[in-house]
Amino acid sequence: MAGLVKLYVAANTTDAHMLVALLAQEGIEAVVRGDGFVPLQGGHLFKMETRPSVWVLDDEHRPRAEALAEEFAHGGDTESGDEWRCRCGEQVEAQFSECWNCGRARPDAGT
Repeated sequence: MAGLVKLYVAANTTDAHMLVALLAQEGIEAVVRGDGFVPLQGGHLFKMETRPSVWVLDDEHRPRAEALAEEFAHGGDTESGDEWRCRCGEQVEAQFSECWNCGRARPDAGT
């Protein structure tokens, strides 16, 4: 274990914690940092990242964690003709345009 490595900058706290849960299902330890920070609204006083981020605890798992984060960031696996994986981690049958678990639209539903 070499230390924390930033893996993903989330849109919001829920997004960050969903990725951490997905990583945990794969046996990868990760933490969310910055989920308690509330940025000032309406100004650009800071040039720093204020959104929550996901950090991996073990360098050994970093390549797999990066692949999962990339898949998560792009809405899941939609390559399969039978099923697609939602960002929340649920496997959904091809005929559904929304995830039964979280209600998120299928990434390619609009095309």
